Amino acid sequence: MKQFYYLYVITFIFIVVACGSNTYKYDVAEKGLSYSSEQASDGSYTKNDVEPSVDISKVDISDRKLIKEGNIRFETENIEKTRKAIDSLTKAMNGYISRENIYDYSEQKMYEMVVRIPSQVFDNFVKNVSSLITKLESKDINVKDVTEEYIDVESRIKSKKEILNRYTELLKKAKNVAEILDIEREIGKIEVELNAFQVRLKYLQNQVSYSTLTIFFYEHQPVEFGFFKKIKKAIESGWNGLLWIIVFIFYLWPLWIFLAAVAWFVVYLIKRKGKN
Repeated sequence: MKQFYYLYVITFIFIVVACGSNTYKYDVAEKGLSYSSEQASDGSYTKNDVEPSVDISKVDISDRKLIKEGNIRFETENIEKTRKAIDSLTKAMNGYISRENIYDYSEQKMYEMVVRIPSQVFDNFVKNVSSLITKLESKDINVKDVTEEYIDVESRIKSKKEILNRYTELLKKAKNVAEILDIEREIGKIEVELNAFQVRLKYLQNQVSYSTLTIFFYEHQPVEFGFFKKIKKAIESGWNGLLWIIVFIFYLWPLWIFLAAVAWFVVYLIKRKGKN
């Protein structure tokens, strides 16, 4: 009898736990979200308030989110003077230089500067840089409209925060460990998604706020013939060439041994024939 009694108790406990972890359901009607353990298992949820659709045609042109990028390449008479002028112009317009490289070739010296400028003064900055040009080689300015993505990311962040708050409220009403673990798992998923959207929004804000202009400018450097330098270089090159020839000859030592052996054998045959 005791065995049957223990069996009944264990079965009863199993049924209670199963029901408590698989059939509970919270309804938060006033907030438009219903949550159940079945939904938690596949990470889904239902909500009455869906994310609003984005209609950028209704967005005023002055409120559009635009990313401006460009590059310009030109020749200048004085490369150092031009570099200082661009640096001063960048600081005056509250911008900054994100990358700067210099290339010094025998016939040409060139600078590469990547400048980040507040978007509202970008056009004026390009105009001022153009005044430094001696000979324009290329110019390319691109404008990308990211208004739709910007608004969409903002709405998703707002939606994720609302859902996160609702799950937080559900967590306070959880009745057992199984419910707590399920809700915390959903909260973790939402927090990861929310963080990804926030990172994307921060990137878009930076790109919209500051435009990027890559500037290449160069000047030609006079090249002297350098007669004596060329003579010196020719002597050095000839000497190095002679050394390489000697090294090459030593690389072929097996061939020299073989030829010496053949020559000795031929001479031996000739002498023997002469004696006969």
